[in-house]
Amino acid sequence: MDVKEVFDIIDKILLPKGNVKPGFTAYHIYLTLYECSKGPSGRKALSKILSIGEGSVRTLVRRLSEAGLIFVDSVAGVLLTSKGFEVLKVLSSKLVIVGSQDLISSDICARCRVSITLLKNGIKLVECVGGVLNVRDLVVKKGGVGGLILYYIDGVFKLPNSKSLYDVTDQEFWRNILKDYGVRDGDCVLVSICKNGDVNCLMYVVEAALEVVRGAAT
Repeated sequence: MDVKEVFDIIDKILLPKGNVKPGFTAYHIYLTLYECSKGPSGRKALSKILSIGEGSVRTLVRRLSEAGLIFVDSVAGVLLTSKGFEVLKVLSSKLVIVGSQDLISSDICARCRVSITLLKNGIKLVECVGGVLNVRDLVVKKGGVGGLILYYIDGVFKLPNSKSLYDVTDQEFWRNILKDYGVRDGDCVLVSICKNGDVNCLMYVVEAALEVVRGAAT
């Protein structure tokens, strides 16, 4: 299974029914697969993790089941199928969710939340979809107050713009956040900057990252 096939599956799951759009996005699909890969999960637990209502979770679970990505056990809960693991493997080879952190003060911003994803071989992906300015705008379009893109080159985090690369002053900050994620040369760190406590901040950056992965595969 390749990236194009994965997004074909996602698009079918997200199709409106009766002109009504589902109350979930590609982000919720990815996060559901990721959470269920750890072990069985119930609908209530998923509702809390995904920050969407139980009605939307029921629809999401039903559609994932119809697509053959999960199996619903009446006792254990929601489980990934082999096809679900395969879809998750393809997505995880391109995109890794790092998480969110509220900042009191830093060189990035004061009293804000940053949510972070790691794009594997992301420098190439970003350039394939029009460059850093386009991707930064995409993060804002998805809901972020701002966006930040970092390239990892020769063991150092770099801040790119349309013409040049600049050394990031707070290397240790980013090293600490990403120390467990196996960052390699050529990877890209994609960040959404939000108001402190915005529970949807991670969704903005993951949605943007998924669009980058999709766009680079077309």
